[in-house]
Amino acid sequence: MRSTPAITAPPCLFRLLAHTTALLALTLGFVSAAHADGLNYNVSIDTSSLVAGDSYFVDLQFNPGQLPGTQLAYASANIPTCCNIDGVGLIGDTNDGFGGGPTSISFDNQSPLNEGYIQLDVLANTPITFSFGISGPAVDTPNGTSLSGSTFSIGLFDPYFDPILTTNGILGQVNLNTNGTGTIQTSSSAITITDLNPPPPPPVVPEPSTLVLFGTGLTGALTLLRRRAKD
Repeated sequence: MRSTPAITAPPCLFRLLAHTTALLALTLGFVSAAHADGLNYNVSIDTSSLVAGDSYFVDLQFNPGQLPGTQLAYASANIPTCCNIDGVGLIGDTNDGFGGGPTSISFDNQSPLNEGYIQLDVLANTPITFSFGISGPAVDTPNGTSLSGSTFSIGLFDPYFDPILTTNGILGQVNLNTNGTGTIQTSSSAITITDLNPPPPPPVVPEPSTLVLFGTGLTGALTLLRRRAKD
């Protein structure tokens, strides 16, 4: 019985196949995360209607919409440096960075209530300013199966923890959507939340000429394989 010789592709064919595969990956497989560097925001709260020298609470929360069913995400907020800080309290999946005093509060969204509140003395004609960011799998690589997103909220309360400026104390929030993007909402003109994130790149749509080039390369590779087999 005559044995069938093994088919060995020449090096040039391997190079052609490699180039064709690379072109396909670049053209059709280019998918970037919604925000690979996380979502980042600046916050400024106007204190002109508050009493200078009095103590107030800035309340920060990062809570899921539904558990289970919310993809993991993290949030981190800087402690305001504009005012005298009297203390920091934590509830839920939160922690702060001690070492000469807390400098930030970190959260995750895997408990129903994740809260950090900062007691501070308001200074005359000085807004309360700080920054925060949201990161983690729900931002970098949204799974597309989450049942709900999460919300980072910013509230302001008096020394007795009664709400001021709004009926529930919440001045504004950023909703983390299930596609990894953030949506800003404000309930008071006293707060400004500035989005520091560049818009995500538009989806790549292959041009017809690019698809023709890919098809030509693939056809050429198959033709060489057939000729090699006949030889």
